[in-house]
Amino acid sequence: TLANWLQKIFPNSTILHQDDYFKKREQLPIDPMTNLANGECPEAIDFESFIGSLYELHTSFGLAKTFKPKKNHHIHHDIESNELNNLAKELNYKVQNVLSEKQKELNFVLVDGFLLYINSDVVKELDIKLFLEADYDILKKRREYIYGRKILGRRWVDPPNYFDKMVWPNYYKINRHIIDRPELEEDNNNNVNVNVNNNENMLKDLIILESNSLSRLSRNIEFVVKTILNTIQ
Repeated sequence: TLANWLQKIFPNSTILHQDDYFKKREQLPIDPMTNLANGECPEAIDFESFIGSLYELHTSFGLAKTFKPKKNHHIHHDIESNELNNLAKELNYKVQNVLSEKQKELNFVLVDGFLLYINSDVVKELDIKLFLEADYDILKKRREYIYGRKILGRRWVDPPNYFDKMVWPNYYKINRHIIDRPELEEDNNNNVNVNVNNNENMLKDLIILESNSLSRLSRNIEFVVKTILNTIQ
């Protein structure tokens, strides 16, 4: 949802969806506890192809204008409101004014995925690093709303107890280095900067955005737009 709103605000922007790089179901590892194909782990993603697309978009000027997602990612419908629509128009106007002062045209690639911060080749391609944090109850509610029912255009429906047995354990395991971060420093926007103790400290500039409530969405959109504009100015 955040990526889709940012795409409405920033011209010459595209979204690279990590979900487009899932391996075929027969290639997914089998979870020994549930005996189900595990699409929630790093082995479920074709990282070689994903990193290749990310590198191309990052280094090839103009590709962002013609790049198209492999799948239809609009079947879940964005959260809409007059407040958000008005905010998007206001921020788009601000962005257009800033870009009009630049000497060259800029393209924006918004990278959306749940496995962005476990692979150093992915991390080094990201100019701005964001992590949307939500608690167990919120994530379960969102997952059940999206994947707990049949939706036209999508074949997958979560089996019973799939969130508790597969999604949450993998989410926590994969993102533990962020969720259980040792050092926190809150900024004036109630967002959180994190220092991660890994070999290259590549996540030292990771920004964590709290996303437990819809009321945070407009604040997060404003914060991210401000962050991007500060980066390019």
